[in-house]
Amino acid sequence: MIGSREPAGDPAARPAGTEPLFRERVLVDLTVNGRRWRGEVPARRTLLAFLRDDLGLTGTKLGCDTGNCGACSVLVDGQLVYSCLVLAASCDGRRVETIEGLSRGDALHPIQQAFLDLDAYQCGFCTPGQIMAVKALLDRNPRPTREEVVTAVSGNLCRCGAYPRIVAAALRAAELMSGEGRPDAGGSSGDGAGKGGNR
Repeated sequence: MIGSREPAGDPAARPAGTEPLFRERVLVDLTVNGRRWRGEVPARRTLLAFLRDDLGLTGTKLGCDTGNCGACSVLVDGQLVYSCLVLAASCDGRRVETIEGLSRGDALHPIQQAFLDLDAYQCGFCTPGQIMAVKALLDRNPRPTREEVVTAVSGNLCRCGAYPRIVAAALRAAELMSGEGRPDAGGSSGDGAGKGGNR
């Protein structure tokens, strides 16, 4: 088998107690958006493919698939990662959070609400990744400066050029989460920031 380090020959002839060093499928036990998932996944499957294809969580976007655009950003144990570069098998025993895990029913997370209030998106494709990058920042730094927000979202590309509003929305979200701001009753309930945007 190409790429396998399994000894050649009849597996039955393998010395007792030895196992192949590479397996096509591996058992993983992880928590996604507060729900435990346990089962086998292909050893080479990325976290992005697992989330989208196996769990149907399409809010996490497939963009460049090379770790350059940030559209696939999710949190793993609270750390922002590009899910296209992470193997699902490496998340065994870990906690994964995607855009779908932020809202509670019809109640949007303050970050999602801020993006809606300030129209911090255009096509909406990059919005879930942008929101997850902002959440990672605010989880560790509830009162960031503008410069810190710019740095936090610098790994997430917006081809529509909505950066000024994205930064403003992050600062607005910090106010909402600290209790200093009040959600704008006139904010829309559009799909872009709320439930994962365009598929």
